[in-house]
Amino acid sequence: MAAVRLRKAFRYPEESDDDDREELDEEEQERVIQQLQQQNESRNAQYSLVFTAIPLFATMVFLSSLGAQSASERLLSFLSILSLLATAYTMRSAPLYPDRKGKKPLTPQNERLEMIHSALIPVNGAVCVSLTLIYMIFLNGDSWYINPAFYLIPGVMLGVIVLARATMLSVDLATLKDLQYEYKGA
Repeated sequence: MAAVRLRKAFRYPEESDDDDREELDEEEQERVIQQLQQQNESRNAQYSLVFTAIPLFATMVFLSSLGAQSASERLLSFLSILSLLATAYTMRSAPLYPDRKGKKPLTPQNERLEMIHSALIPVNGAVCVSLTLIYMIFLNGDSWYINPAFYLIPGVMLGVIVLARATMLSVDLATLKDLQYEYKGA
């Protein structure tokens, strides 16, 4: 007698994956979300520390030119230092996550700080653009105490900090918390 062939019904790959997947109960979900949040907060603290130190170290480039004979060069160096300090402050002290649903009570001091934080990056950006324009105008200047290319450093640092903050903000565990089971006793 010929060999008997048994036919199996076709199943899509995702159908078989559903059977093997292990679901988490509410306590396990909460524990996993807390672990992820702790890891995210520690990583953000490390990034914040590193990206605060970089602009502070970059200010050393301009400290020597504060003693230059040219008043315009002293002013440009002072603006560069202020821009780098504002960039470091933005990375370290400006709130990373916006206040959601009015959880913080608004006091006059909080309003002023929020206004300063919201205006700091655009004002700093304007200073960086003006320093870049000055670099372009005086590109071939030989009478500078420091290289005019150094006036590009504040703009580069601001760009790096804005990118780092955007990367840190891209991890949002609130959406993961929203996916958590809605009912008890799962």
